[in-house]
Amino acid sequence: MKILLALTDATDLDMVRAVLLAEGHDPCTAHDGQAVLTAMQEKPDMVIMDAELTGISGYECCRQIKHNDKNKHKPVVLLMPTQGTTAWARFSDCGADDFIELPLLPHIIKAKVKLLLHISELYHRLDASHRHAEQEIRLAKHMFDSITKRQPQEVDFLHFWGLSAGHFCGDLFIFERTPEHHLHVFLGDFTGHGLAAAMGALPVSDIFFAMTRNGEPLEEIIAAINHKLYDIMPTGKFCAAVFMRLEADYSRLEFWNGGLPPILLVDRQHKIAGNFESAHLPLGIVDPAEFALATGSVELSGIHSVVLCSDGLIEAQNAVGECYGEERLAQALTRNSKDSCPFNRVKSSALHFLEGLEPHDDVSLAVININ
Repeated sequence: MKILLALTDATDLDMVRAVLLAEGHDPCTAHDGQAVLTAMQEKPDMVIMDAELTGISGYECCRQIKHNDKNKHKPVVLLMPTQGTTAWARFSDCGADDFIELPLLPHIIKAKVKLLLHISELYHRLDASHRHAEQEIRLAKHMFDSITKRQPQEVDFLHFWGLSAGHFCGDLFIFERTPEHHLHVFLGDFTGHGLAAAMGALPVSDIFFAMTRNGEPLEEIIAAINHKLYDIMPTGKFCAAVFMRLEADYSRLEFWNGGLPPILLVDRQHKIAGNFESAHLPLGIVDPAEFALATGSVELSGIHSVVLCSDGLIEAQNAVGECYGEERLAQALTRNSKDSCPFNRVKSSALHFLEGLEPHDDVSLAVININ
């Protein structure tokens, strides 16, 4: 390993150089603080220097070395003549990895170098592993998004907002047109969050898109998805979900709610005109032979918007541990505002409530504006 030495005492410098050479290292030297910073361009693996160098002190050299991200795991050791309060404060503030108290002893030098280089190697391995994992996550996310987001075109009156608690969202929101131009909508919330929760989205989206494009009725799609998840999901894992079918002329809505917060209807006076709570168990829990498929329906005359969300929105917590809750959701939907779009009002309200905090669970909000 290449180790940079900056020691003002010639006897100490000769001794440390001899110890390093005996251990198979390649020591190089710098005579003052500025020379240390210049020598960093040669990319030494470790730096050992006096805390009180001439010109730029060892403390300041260390601070500048560690300020560079490329050197954040590069060991820097300060040789300190005292452990007084001032010296300790400066040592703690500059970011050095360790210190050696003067006078120097060969076995201490040998032990410190061996330990710090081992730690540095572990950090480099961890960084490499992290970069590899990030590459795999990006690839997996690209493939995941390609599979689950296959709508051929956007629907201008349908708005969706999602906030993920991890790299992968355990919520799934998809929609598709039937051959008769009816709109099928699915919002699912898989148990947990992250990759483990998101894996169930792949078979669900396959079935949903294929059966919708084939013109299958909503109840048969629900049955097929429940059957699939019942077969493949481990015990204790399931998917709370809402299915909806909006007629092509926007006159009627068919719906099924299994474990998600209520589906809300907002009229043109910004009042809650309908509240359809969950009437079924989530998908993947009950044997297909016993699974309840009955859907509900409602006429949409006078309705401005259909609103649905996942538990992540209702249970989102702010800095003091308060939940966003159904009451705040209703207030955002019914509040008089210059912005007539319920979607914008709820999203703005939720973001203001969170104040930049990441949610502990995936958040999903979908609003269908009825023309």
